[in-house]
Amino acid sequence: MENPTLSTLAKANVNKRILIVAPNWIGDAVLSLPVVDGCGQLWQEAELTVLARTRVAELFEARESDVRVLEYERGNGPQRLSNLMALGRSLRRERFDLAILLPNSLGSAVMTRLAGIPQRLGYSTDGRGWLLTQRLEDRRKERGLHQVDYYLGLIHSLGAYQVDRIPQLKLRAKITDRAMALMEGLGIDKNELLIGVHPGAAYGETKRWFPERFAAVLERLHRSGRRFLLLGGTGEEPLAEQISAEMDHPVINLIGKTTVAEVLALIGQCSLFLSNDSGLMHVAAALNIPQVALFGSTDPQKTAPLNNRAVVIHPEHVGCTPCFKRSCPEDLECMKAITVDEVATAAEQLLTV
Repeated sequence: MENPTLSTLAKANVNKRILIVAPNWIGDAVLSLPVVDGCGQLWQEAELTVLARTRVAELFEARESDVRVLEYERGNGPQRLSNLMALGRSLRRERFDLAILLPNSLGSAVMTRLAGIPQRLGYSTDGRGWLLTQRLEDRRKERGLHQVDYYLGLIHSLGAYQVDRIPQLKLRAKITDRAMALMEGLGIDKNELLIGVHPGAAYGETKRWFPERFAAVLERLHRSGRRFLLLGGTGEEPLAEQISAEMDHPVINLIGKTTVAEVLALIGQCSLFLSNDSGLMHVAAALNIPQVALFGSTDPQKTAPLNNRAVVIHPEHVGCTPCFKRSCPEDLECMKAITVDEVATAAEQLLTV
């Protein structure tokens, strides 16, 4: 049965200025794109603003869209509280009518309440229900619920059921031009086939396949006219060093050396992307790049790339997966069960389609 309060909220003419509070991680931000697009469909005359932490804001700014983007820094310790208070005061001047909270954090609810936003929609989690004017029951433990559908549940509650659930990441021309310039600077000919690799994952070791196996796959895929590009964030440099040390053929190592926008642009130029379950995996999916995605401790039902050109490899026969643990008490049996042969075979099939 339709919630009359939410139905009224969806149809209200007062919703001219809408704030969408973005998730804090790149992958989650990609999976939130259908919510942003859905809001544009539901309130076609409204001014939409996405509020995002700096690194995530780069993703929204790189996208071809009329949505306004506001950046903020969360800070740590006492600075985090002061930043939250200052952000709330700053947003108060914007006079937003509605805030849609994609993060489940208490801080995001406090901030939008401090901003004086009269309608605040989100999941009732982390003890923040009393700060929301429209509260939905938390669904995170719902079996088989993909993260994109978890986010879409917010605007489904407003009657927006006709929203495309597949994230689309069309980059601005200047971002694509940046990729071409970067490739030229790296000595990559535009006619060469570029294979992108992200061997990392922010969550921890249980989401990371072994560097020596990534190296073995790349050696298997090596052909004239193919180039390998290692991508990732600060802190993942040792993974690139291990891969390079295991290989007989050179790779281009850009891990920790690019901005978010540059990574997006470079992935967009790839003919194939290999990765663990990571934020860049979702970037490749939203760019519709053929990909092989490796899952160990996590569940593809919840976070698989939404890309009909993706091959997902997950050793379901290993009884302890998915466990969602950051460190493994079972010697990473799930990752050991993923073989070089099956990854290389899947990759080669995608390259020859």
